[in-house]
Amino acid sequence: MEFENLKNSLEYDLRPAYLINGGESLLTRLALKTIENSLNICLKDFNIVYFNDTFRGNIKDVIASFNILPMSDNYRLVVVYDFIGKKSENDKKAILEYLKHPNLTTCVIFFSTNKSDFFSSLEGKLESIDCSKVSLDFIKKYIVNFLTKKNLSIGADSINKLIEYCNKSITKIDVELEKLSNLKVSGDIITGDDIEKYVTKDIEYVIFDLSNAISEKNKNKVYLLINAMIKNKEQPLSIVNLLTNHFRRLFFISRSIFEDKSLSEYLGIKEYAIKKYREQLRLFTQRQLKKIYDECVNTEFKVKSGKMEAKNAVYYLVSTILS
Repeated sequence: MEFENLKNSLEYDLRPAYLINGGESLLTRLALKTIENSLNICLKDFNIVYFNDTFRGNIKDVIASFNILPMSDNYRLVVVYDFIGKKSENDKKAILEYLKHPNLTTCVIFFSTNKSDFFSSLEGKLESIDCSKVSLDFIKKYIVNFLTKKNLSIGADSINKLIEYCNKSITKIDVELEKLSNLKVSGDIITGDDIEKYVTKDIEYVIFDLSNAISEKNKNKVYLLINAMIKNKEQPLSIVNLLTNHFRRLFFISRSIFEDKSLSEYLGIKEYAIKKYREQLRLFTQRQLKKIYDECVNTEFKVKSGKMEAKNAVYYLVSTILS
């Protein structure tokens, strides 16, 4: 089930166990809150239990908690975080055995934000909630609703710019909205200039921007972006790695016959990013991409083998690509 369908689903079908998947931390928090609200638990101190990294018991204690009846409420909620994914095969069997005959007065929520193999085997035995992405319409509505509560408004162009700068990550958008709403002291409209001035661009967006500048042979912009990344505490070797991954993906996509969804799964990136990569393919030939990718790999090797300092390597790499 996608996150956007969760609220409607809970209105007619509350499941005894859920698995929350995905890396968007805002969505995982919202999914948990949405389920909790649907249970209408009044005595939260008695009827909501969390098992996290601080828990020192065993799986029998966890499952025993699943089977406790609620006190003065219709339901209990038991939340089991990722730590359980480090457990053994016997622990997994115990959970699977419980899921065959679950306690219908307890709603169990497992978190699998790290996509562990342990949790993968539970899919199909409970309701899985995908918190890795939401639609563009959902994000736009979220932005408008967030700012409305702060008595602020925003235009369509500014919304699109914010989404671009945050690489469509709703978690990052939420952080930047909080920042914008706190900094906006004059007027009641968030403008494109506000976003340009205050929003910290997602590193992936910066790399796309850098790639565009490289394709245009715009040396001033290339070095401006590199200097800004280093000033913002981005490690030089990380910049080399990011460029290597970026041009590896570009080269792979240029040669691939797969559709966007399959490419997204294979490369481990969002479909939205695949579309941005396809836009950039118009800027390079396959031969250029292969040459740039090879240069990235060679530079990365020189740093890791101690033949070149990381900071020097960044400037060496972009100057070589530009020449």
